[in-house]
Amino acid sequence: MAQILTAITTRGEADRPLPELLCVECAHALSVAAVAMTLMSEAGHQAVIGSSGPLASRLEEIQFDLGEGPGLEASRAQHTIAHDDLTGAVLTPWPSFASAALAEGIVAVTAVPLRLSGVGLGSLCVYRSSRGPLDQHRTATTHAYAGAAVGILVHLQDQMWPETLHPDLDEPMVYRAVVHQATGFLAVKASVGTVDALLLLRAHAFATDQALVHIAREVLSGRLRLHPEADDD
Repeated sequence: MAQILTAITTRGEADRPLPELLCVECAHALSVAAVAMTLMSEAGHQAVIGSSGPLASRLEEIQFDLGEGPGLEASRAQHTIAHDDLTGAVLTPWPSFASAALAEGIVAVTAVPLRLSGVGLGSLCVYRSSRGPLDQHRTATTHAYAGAAVGILVHLQDQMWPETLHPDLDEPMVYRAVVHQATGFLAVKASVGTVDALLLLRAHAFATDQALVHIAREVLSGRLRLHPEADDD
């Protein structure tokens, strides 16, 4: 774990957050399709604080949208979750996520909880494009990176005042919370389901070339009103 932390913190890529660098390094070390690191607050809001690339981010978005998936389960259960063949999606506890992951070319996944002194912090998800279990070496490497992920969280927080989150951690948490609140608010106001409400938010953000979190804040403030029929305008 110490070697992993040293390699990441000495890379000199100041413009990239350490959690992101960890995910990139982990994906390379394991030769897997994607790796993502997430946090969960006490309120349950999931936040992606690091990913190896667009695919990893997309898979975490799917978990967030569906409210199910290996990372969420690992965080809540506080033990490693592994499914080595998602083609049997009906046998997983999260069939909707499994089907969506298969559509992205992912056929196996391992999620390791991130813990510090017995307190759950989130998870590290490893996504694979080939079925079958990780061998002993790759399993040990996965857990080493999970330990390094916790080390990075401690390193970032050591730079901050008590009860203040490092910007690399705080911004994703705020983003998730605001979008979640706006989705529920819009679902009630527009009389649609939460999935459709989130689609409305994203469609408007894309059409106006604005950040999703900005649209969410505009909706919550009442400055922006969205309706299902407005999507066709």
